[in-house]
Amino acid sequence: MNKKYFALFTAVLFCSLSAVAQNVSSPYSILGIGDIENNDYGRYNASGGASVSRREGGFYNFSNPASLTVMQYKAINLDFAFRGRVSKFKLQGADTLTAPSKDFVVKRVSLAFKVTPTSAFAFGVRPFSSVNYQFAKGSSINDGNADLYKFTDGSGGINQAYFSYAKQLAKRLSVGATASWLFGALQTTDEYYNALLNLDVTRNENNFYNAAGIQGGLQYYSLPGKKWQHNFGLTATTYTKLKGQNTTNYVESGVTLKTLDPVDISFKMPVTVAAGYSITNINGLSLHLQGTYNKWPTQKVEYKNGFTKDCYGFNAGMEYSKRVIAPGLITEKFYVGWGVKMEQSYLSLNNSRINDYSFSLGGGKNISRFLAASAGIEYGKRGSSSLNQIQENYFQFNVGFTLKDIWFGTRKFGRYN
Repeated sequence: MNKKYFALFTAVLFCSLSAVAQNVSSPYSILGIGDIENNDYGRYNASGGASVSRREGGFYNFSNPASLTVMQYKAINLDFAFRGRVSKFKLQGADTLTAPSKDFVVKRVSLAFKVTPTSAFAFGVRPFSSVNYQFAKGSSINDGNADLYKFTDGSGGINQAYFSYAKQLAKRLSVGATASWLFGALQTTDEYYNALLNLDVTRNENNFYNAAGIQGGLQYYSLPGKKWQHNFGLTATTYTKLKGQNTTNYVESGVTLKTLDPVDISFKMPVTVAAGYSITNINGLSLHLQGTYNKWPTQKVEYKNGFTKDCYGFNAGMEYSKRVIAPGLITEKFYVGWGVKMEQSYLSLNNSRINDYSFSLGGGKNISRFLAASAGIEYGKRGSSSLNQIQENYFQFNVGFTLKDIWFGTRKFGRYN
């Protein structure tokens, strides 16, 4: 592939990310910093998202930076993933589901490069959390003959820009680190309307946030080429407190009535630990397991008896990879995978947790030496109407592409070897 066009395509994709991305619809995103997305969309979503211990050279694994060392020397991978979602909600006290809510969003754009025989790096950007909700409320004024209508719209989210570096310490041990910068804004618009009183006032509230984060990763893997290969993965992630400002103004007929003084705001972030195990048969069948624990500081959210709370998740999946085995070389033609996932939300409402259960299925193929593609579907349920929660039944699909090439080397390690 022509290096000039590869670099140009990379720049266009990174610059267009903010213009293409949308937010995931969810009534729960009104709380905290919205819906936090932990899935690594791409190959590993098909097998339940169990990815901390995974090592496949042709697919980027965001969940553990230590996995970068599996790439071929001088290989460069441009990876991007998209996700579409259709959700139906069952409200408290209702027997039927609402009309479907749909969205389509860019989930990741990243570039990975193995710069030496034992080290590699990657950088990219992805949504960290998303906010998208709408609701209306009416109330009577004074004598009850005039109604005041309030329309609320929430949008925005937190983005994550990151840089990862990995180093192979021994023949079967790799470590890595990912430095992140979180930034973004959460917007809430409240429109107060009454035709009889000629009232049409809009309240605009913006919360601007930023924070830094660091993740450490480790992978240990048994000797390849044996009948069974074992991989172990471990990561730990921490963030500084999200800090920023709240700005609020009131507008009527396009004229600003009042602007409040900015207020400093903050939101405490969790410490996350994840551990995974994978076992792979030389014939291509593999099993993957992962557990995740998030240690959240307790803090109040804007809901009656609502707090952030420690939460955990569990992922499990299987995969079959069709491989062509030659002396000293294993080439993958295609793969299929399936898996299950259980996650808890970081929100506790009225002492009840919001649980997310899903089943996923997908596959992928190396279309050519320069291009690999993956796709998958996922069915799930979040929340439970039996616990007086808003229940979401969702179906989502994801599509990912990886452009691959061999880049020029350095003078020290050989430019073309």
